[in-house]
Amino acid sequence: MAASTTLFATLILLATIHQTQSILQTAAIDILLPAASSPITLLASQASFGSPLAPYSQRHDHKLPTVSIAPSFPPQQDPSTFATNRTTLPITQTTSQTPRPTVDRALSAQRLGASAIIIYGTLSSRYSLNYTNSTEDCAEDSCHDAKTRDDGYYTQKDVLWPANKYDYDCDMGRASIPSGEMTKLDFVHLPGGYNEENDGYLVGTGENNLCVKYNVGTGKESFLGRCASERCLVTGKNTTLDDGNINFEACCAWDLHVWLYADSSIPKEVETVTIPAVYITMEQSAELLDMVRGVADSSVSNGGEPLVLSIYSRYVPKYNFSAVLIWAFGVFVAWVASYRSSVEYRKVGKAVMMRRKLIEEERNSDGGYRDDTDAASNAGSVSNSWSRTPPNSRAVEIGRSSSKVSTENNDPTVTNEQIEERIIYRAESNAPNAEPNEDPESLELTASHALGFIVMASTALLVLFFFKIFAVVKVMYAFGCSGAFAQTIVHPGLTYLCKRLKWESPMKPVSWLTEEGATRAALRGGFKGHCLMCLWSFVGPFTPVDVSAMVISYGVGATWLYVAFMFPHPDSYAFYWVIQDIFGLCMCVLFLSTIKLNAIRVAAILLTVAFFYDIFFVFVTPLLTKHGESIMVNVATSGGPPKADPSWCEKYPFDSECKGGDPLPMLFAIPRIGDYQGGCSMLGLGDIVLPGLLLSFASRYDEAKRLIGVIGGGSGRMRNNACPDATQQQKLSPLCFLCCCCRQGYFGPVMVAYAIGLAMANAAVYIMQMGQPALLYLVPCCLGTMVYIGHKSGELNDLWEGPRVIRAADALLYGAPRVESGAEQEGSEIDGNGDQMQNEEAELT
Repeated sequence: MAASTTLFATLILLATIHQTQSILQTAAIDILLPAASSPITLLASQASFGSPLAPYSQRHDHKLPTVSIAPSFPPQQDPSTFATNRTTLPITQTTSQTPRPTVDRALSAQRLGASAIIIYGTLSSRYSLNYTNSTEDCAEDSCHDAKTRDDGYYTQKDVLWPANKYDYDCDMGRASIPSGEMTKLDFVHLPGGYNEENDGYLVGTGENNLCVKYNVGTGKESFLGRCASERCLVTGKNTTLDDGNINFEACCAWDLHVWLYADSSIPKEVETVTIPAVYITMEQSAELLDMVRGVADSSVSNGGEPLVLSIYSRYVPKYNFSAVLIWAFGVFVAWVASYRSSVEYRKVGKAVMMRRKLIEEERNSDGGYRDDTDAASNAGSVSNSWSRTPPNSRAVEIGRSSSKVSTENNDPTVTNEQIEERIIYRAESNAPNAEPNEDPESLELTASHALGFIVMASTALLVLFFFKIFAVVKVMYAFGCSGAFAQTIVHPGLTYLCKRLKWESPMKPVSWLTEEGATRAALRGGFKGHCLMCLWSFVGPFTPVDVSAMVISYGVGATWLYVAFMFPHPDSYAFYWVIQDIFGLCMCVLFLSTIKLNAIRVAAILLTVAFFYDIFFVFVTPLLTKHGESIMVNVATSGGPPKADPSWCEKYPFDSECKGGDPLPMLFAIPRIGDYQGGCSMLGLGDIVLPGLLLSFASRYDEAKRLIGVIGGGSGRMRNNACPDATQQQKLSPLCFLCCCCRQGYFGPVMVAYAIGLAMANAAVYIMQMGQPALLYLVPCCLGTMVYIGHKSGELNDLWEGPRVIRAADALLYGAPRVESGAEQEGSEIDGNGDQMQNEEAELT
């Protein structure tokens, strides 16, 4: 248990940064038709050149009422422009995949006084002619200007065909077009090569589309079943059939947004594009052009109103509300995990108080008088009252045998209450063979553990950085967290449900796997008996609830792991990040219930080293690595951002060059709310459990003081010695509020300090627009608050070396050391002087 938890701890130190995205449609085009009440919106990608678009808040102030469709190629008499009339918003198509023509078109529109330009994709942009290639039929005197040749001088040998995977993908739909049908298509039409009349034979869902008519495959494997764009490209490849006929290959065309980038060959001092430029897909352009032409025809015939367009940047929330949610969730998880770490102390304290109340009720029912000689019998009768307690708890007597108690009954200095308070609850260990004086489910950290913890974390980080075994981390996280999920949520939930339904059989051990059943089977001999005995020795007795909890938990973990490996960017799916957050919560609760600190000295060493560890691997390692990479960022993003182009990764997200960028699942994540750009607000588990060790220590220290106070006859209420009276608070520093915000010890103020530190980390991310090591803010806040309150209370020395009150409480729960009565506590090892528990450790009233 301790080894697996330590291995988990080496991984939770990995920070989180960001993930990569495909090409985003950052622009929006509102199309307002005449007499329409609301516009039609198309999403577009903005070019890297040109001026910024109008902000979303001013979208109604930038309407473009004059729209025209520009020709594919500029007139020969004016090559610098592509339209002869002035227009506010030209709509033009791409003629090449290279940036130069698109920039030239934007410059031409700008010279004509256009306010913006919309560029759309076409099939013709995937084809061109090799003007430098001279055909065998070309005479020398007719080849002086390749672009002005007649059509007859070009053949299909001069066509530059589309590129596989970049322009089309035969896996998305394929057709085999006979040579007789190919005569309908023209790829050597001047000036560009591709004749736009080809679109009638290569676009659509009807039989007029040659790819639909001659598709290869049926049903879901057919062209229409697989090709989302409903457009195809002739690839230039052909196959000769057995009968001598030739068929030409055509495949599904990609129709995605592209990023129009600037042409670096154009000197900036010559001319730059100063109007906005956006790009829309072929499908969007067909819709837009139909509306433009329809409104234009209606305006000409009826004198109607023109079509109005508005181009603007899409809405982006000014504030990231998911950052507030992740902050609140992180604080909640830290509080739950730390609070639960002291649950055993709390149960014992409540049991003693309940015991005292029952004794008082019995005393009152007897008329308020009991003879001291009845103390032993009363103490025995109290043991019967524990039968009301849960079955997994039992009453034990601390430090006295029954004969010793009977002897003390004759001592007039020992009261009945002091005898009765020696009986408390003790939670039984879940381990069947555990020693009675051990807590087998916990590991106390020492200074050597703290240093080894960081060494192992650094080693794990470097191994992941150099060997890129990120899939192993996901597998370990899935199955490790599945076990924590079963222990923390599923098993308690099923047990509670069975109790509410009064269904006892699922909570009883399976009869054939009890110690008695396994032993009996082993004595009978045979393979079955041997297997049952081995199984019982390995897992012990189990109930149907145990089996159900394991099946449910590991089933959820396996499903989560499937999504992690089979879906690109899985954190965009609600199931993935919700289960991941639940898994992280369970692991934090289990970690802080298992790993414990019993001294501030160890906490100071651990948090200080982790503080510098975080800073070193985030900010210093870029100065030491070959490519200036931050090791923490590289590992946290599964090897850094993809090496391939975003448009390629949008088509083929599982390509090896597209892997990376997704954060490792050692974090809490909440998607950004209302932000089309996607992304998540994230918080690493290390930012919970490392400060959580100190929070857990504060919680356990407070509950231990309450428990010892209750055992000593107090009420369990306490006040922090560092908190002055109300009349003095105004004279002290503002930190007095932090000390007095919770008058119940250390846990409340340190919890508030954690919330403040985490808020500071989030604020730093928002202000500096870059990831921040949260421990940079959490360690000073939490550790500083604990030290400050301990100093003001006069308890710092005891906290530094290890509070004796925690050792005393652990002795009561997990061991059987001698606990003296109230008359003998003055000389005990736990309370070295008469009023130390009241004055030095806490004020119990």
